[in-house]
Amino acid sequence: MIFVLKRKWDAEAVRMYQQEQQKRLEGLEKQLKEAIREAKKAEKEAKAKGKAEGLAEGLAEGEHKKSIETALNFKKMGLPIADIAKGTGLSIEEIEKLN
Repeated sequence: MIFVLKRKWDAEAVRMYQQEQQKRLEGLEKQLKEAIREAKKAEKEAKAKGKAEGLAEGLAEGEHKKSIETALNFKKMGLPIADIAKGTGLSIEEIEKLN
């Protein structure tokens, strides 16, 4: 009789251990899925931020090139360098270097 009870208790202990391990595994899988979701979200945000920064940088560069073109045209027209600097936002040194 004792052996039968011992086997029953052992079987129950094994079953309970397996259930605990299954719950632990499910929790780890849930954490992994959440971590993957957060990583994808962060990657998407980083790409969007990089794209916005690149766009802003490109626009600023384009505006600067346009200011240089305008300054060259004004310089060819014979306008004073101080006036060209005021109108284009370029420094006097930058305008003097233009040919």
